[in-house]
Amino acid sequence: MPGTYAPNLKEGSRSEILADYLFSQWGAVTPVRRQDDVGTDLYCTLADGTGQRAVVRDYFTVQVKSDTAPWVLKDKEEATWLVEYPTPLFLACVEKRKGLVSVYHLMPRFYVCALGQLPSRLELKPEDREDGHFVAWENGEAFSLSAPIIRATIADLIDVATMERLRNVFQCWVRFDRENCDLVRQGLLRFRMPASYRVNQMPDTGIGELGSRAPEPKFLKRGILKLAESAECIGGQLFQQGDRSGALRAALLVYKLWKGYSEVFKEEPRWAGSIPGDMGRVYLALNEAVGDSSYLYEGIDTIGNTLQNDSAVKRFLASEGDPQQ
Repeated sequence: MPGTYAPNLKEGSRSEILADYLFSQWGAVTPVRRQDDVGTDLYCTLADGTGQRAVVRDYFTVQVKSDTAPWVLKDKEEATWLVEYPTPLFLACVEKRKGLVSVYHLMPRFYVCALGQLPSRLELKPEDREDGHFVAWENGEAFSLSAPIIRATIADLIDVATMERLRNVFQCWVRFDRENCDLVRQGLLRFRMPASYRVNQMPDTGIGELGSRAPEPKFLKRGILKLAESAECIGGQLFQQGDRSGALRAALLVYKLWKGYSEVFKEEPRWAGSIPGDMGRVYLALNEAVGDSSYLYEGIDTIGNTLQNDSAVKRFLASEGDPQQ
């Protein structure tokens, strides 16, 4: 009826305002409009002051909750959305009665991605504790978020020194998240995070890493393409700078990937028909080195055959298993 509203519907908004106040002290914050809410609430930046201005250094996104109940992604589509979210993403749990904002990492999303098996659902459980730990396997669907990265009271929010200290801690975690996002984009099935940590403190116990040794082909293809692109770029640059030994090794790798995994490159216009970039100059120089050549890759084929006929290489190729096992 006119002149009334539903007070409970304001709970989320008030939580977002408190979280907004926290993050806006460290950079620009843009709240998501209600009609555009796709599961995140705040688009944020971390900025460094330079005189009268501030320079943006990092970008991140925050999902805000009005309690510390588990965040449940109820089906595989929702879980996949979270795992593939392309930028650093954090969960802020606001307890208004206590005047408390707790910010949690979402590292389990990288954990399940690194294993190469996306779950049918995800349940992420914030904990009220001081000591945090590396992501632990439970049942492949439910994960503890362990301790918060930072926890701030209303008194903390108006204390300049405390906010600066918490900013430094949070910035460290943003960069961990950014690195893991980059690994996902590169098709590398691994992730990294501090082995342990404490609330409101810089992690200093070393980095833990987890990944898959034997990913399915569909996960391997993206990594192969990114590896070829990196080796082609750096190999061509090394050749231009006179490091022919480094350029040769890069040329061998790129050629092996391009020929051996042709299905990865067949739908990539840049790689259609020939190996692109400055690497082409390396193959021309190899043709000159071996003398008369009848096709573009005769030089690299000749060197590859010579390498495979080496006795040590033959023994390596004939061996099986992992020497560390």
